[in-house]
Amino acid sequence: MSVTYKICYGEIPLKIHIKDGYKITKVEFIKHCDTKNSEVLEEFLKLVKGLPGKFSIDLSDTDEKSLKVFKATLTIPYGKVTTYGEISKKAFGNINFSRFVGYALSRNPLPVIIPCHRVVDRSFRLRGFTGGLLLKEHLLISEGVKIKDGKVDRRFFVNL
Repeated sequence: MSVTYKICYGEIPLKIHIKDGYKITKVEFIKHCDTKNSEVLEEFLKLVKGLPGKFSIDLSDTDEKSLKVFKATLTIPYGKVTTYGEISKKAFGNINFSRFVGYALSRNPLPVIIPCHRVVDRSFRLRGFTGGLLLKEHLLISEGVKIKDGKVDRRFFVNL
């Protein structure tokens, strides 16, 4: 059985799809959130920050290559960024799959949870995001990342 919740993650309205009571299968950006689900939000925040909680993620419909990208992306710490090349190295052993990383992240079924907003280009510029670059910037700033003129301060970069 699947249920849907609307939550406000900070100022960002999201729709979360959950099956079997605790497996998150999809996250969508929506226009507005007129309800507060404090327990769902609390558990969602734990997942985003990498803390133990009730929820888990369900990527059972994901192809093997994209799954490697998503798993590598999940290792980016809260409040840090990395590059498409770093994700490629972690997932595939070299940077030759950087473009595929971008492609896979563009189809990320769990944005915010699988933190594709924490991935920047090799010159630390913000690039592509399902919710738009302003939302990507907002998410990073909410995690304490410093950005100036669309470029992330290198002190927030992490090698994977």
